[in-house]
Amino acid sequence: GLAGYEARRSRADEPGAVSRLSAFLRFGQLSPRALHFAVRDAGLPREQVKTFGRRLHWRDLASFHLSVFPEMPWRPIRAHYASHEWSGDASALRAWQRGNTGFPMVDAGMRCLYATGWMHQSVRMVVASFLIEYLGISWVDGARWFHDTLVDADLAINSMMWQNAGRSGIDQWNFVLSPETGSQDPSGGYVRKWVPELAGLPTKHLHAPWKAPAATLSAAGVELGATYPHRIVPDLPAARRITVAALLRMRASSLDFNDAGGYDLITLPTGETTRVFTKQEFRLTASGLLKPPPSGSRGRGSAPSRHTSG
Repeated sequence: GLAGYEARRSRADEPGAVSRLSAFLRFGQLSPRALHFAVRDAGLPREQVKTFGRRLHWRDLASFHLSVFPEMPWRPIRAHYASHEWSGDASALRAWQRGNTGFPMVDAGMRCLYATGWMHQSVRMVVASFLIEYLGISWVDGARWFHDTLVDADLAINSMMWQNAGRSGIDQWNFVLSPETGSQDPSGGYVRKWVPELAGLPTKHLHAPWKAPAATLSAAGVELGATYPHRIVPDLPAARRITVAALLRMRASSLDFNDAGGYDLITLPTGETTRVFTKQEFRLTASGLLKPPPSGSRGRGSAPSRHTSG
């Protein structure tokens, strides 16, 4: 319920951890205004409802973004990001879409999506991060697949999420979610439901079966490459270095859109120019070199989050 939302909202393995009201909001069966006032009048401390309320406001923010940037579903808001080099690996995209990447948390989420038309919010972020950061596939491909498969597909919300995940939106994601820790599924119940071929593995090996001893895999009836696929990305840090290098090349070739602080510049429909948040690892000097962080500072964008795997 709402009282436990703040503490449990990241848990994909607990059915009641999130509201699952998104489809009702999307199709007008539930008024966002009525929901806002219901939350406000619930009598709960602000600390228990702050994220739920903020996510409701994000819905309106996404609609505002789409009204200002009507090409947002396919064109980067940071216009120079259109020259970003993305992988065209169709087989990797297909493996992601069908939940056959060899990363159980990613595969569970994508299989759940294809079977039910819905996916837990935290898992949506895991699979989006995996597509962008490790497969190096365009956010546009991810947005299209989600829009085709989600029962709560909302053009504005979907586009805003994927733009931010793809680094080209107004609020570039300041984190990289690990596809292997399974922090959203500590009990293993989520993966066991959607990736049943791994159900016999102990929870400690469930989200990274390639780390399990051969005897443990055998006892669980798991043969990597036969009953469950090998990882399509064997070296996560190396894969991410490739995607980051592609972004830095693009930014270095577009220095007219780089301000003195190393932040991206965008042009608004009014013709005005404004800067938008840019992660520290993507900031460049006027000559196109990596901009060192401020001395003694670990501000926003200066370090990966605790969920980062590489």
